[in-house]
Amino acid sequence: MSARSTHITSRGLSLHVVEWGAEDLPAVVLLHGLRAYGHWFEEFAEAAADRFHLLALDQRGRGGSDWAPAGRYTTDDYVADIAALIEQKQLKRYALVGHSMGGTNALNYAAGCPAGLAALVIVDSAPELDPRGLARIREELGRTPGSFATKDEALAFLGPLHRRAGARSLATRLEWMLRQDAQGRWQWRIDPNIFDPRMTPDPPERSWNAIRNVACPALIVRGSDSDLVTAECADRMAAEFRQASRAEIPDAGHMVVEDNPKAFTAAVLPFLERTLGAGQR
Repeated sequence: MSARSTHITSRGLSLHVVEWGAEDLPAVVLLHGLRAYGHWFEEFAEAAADRFHLLALDQRGRGGSDWAPAGRYTTDDYVADIAALIEQKQLKRYALVGHSMGGTNALNYAAGCPAGLAALVIVDSAPELDPRGLARIREELGRTPGSFATKDEALAFLGPLHRRAGARSLATRLEWMLRQDAQGRWQWRIDPNIFDPRMTPDPPERSWNAIRNVACPALIVRGSDSDLVTAECADRMAAEFRQASRAEIPDAGHMVVEDNPKAFTAAVLPFLERTLGAGQR
């Protein structure tokens, strides 16, 4: 099923939303990670579009969304954007699925026990992150070029960062991470402020407290080879939520959704059907 592009507004920004599935189906909001975009979820969304209305937000500063003034990329800003999406799309009963940074944002939104939130899926995101993964991300941010002369040059940079991604995922990355300027160079769609290697996650206790306040069922998804979320931390998360289960995705690192899309879909769809219900087309 083909995607459609829509927009919402939040705190003066125009934010791009990618949608799949009929609007009268149960809604699933998809939130990507630090350097991604809404279309990152497209293989999962296409597999689920006959049962759910899927809405993938290009979070502020990325994809087709506006850059935030003065580097306004705090968790509270992202949570406000989620609230704006829920309100403007008039979602009455819905689930949130968030990867990495998107998982942190989804968790903090869910901690407010919003009406209508039926399920939460946290994908390779945790209150306490493995120093190995943090060091890797900071190193990648620090050596990211400002632009590229050609798409092949961009692919030569991105490919080694996403070794398990298929050709389709890499092509989508090129389309939604880059745009060509008037001089023919390929510039990032991502606000340069986001490439700051000094990036610091939220204090762990903020996220642990948020977990304890979530009322809806949660699914904790971890890539079996993740260098960012340890199995021990994922187990603790499942224990701290009021009601939660765990899923380990084989042959996947931190980029779980693109590393093993079939196994990810097989783990997440039954949980959403159980907790949110599903329509049929």
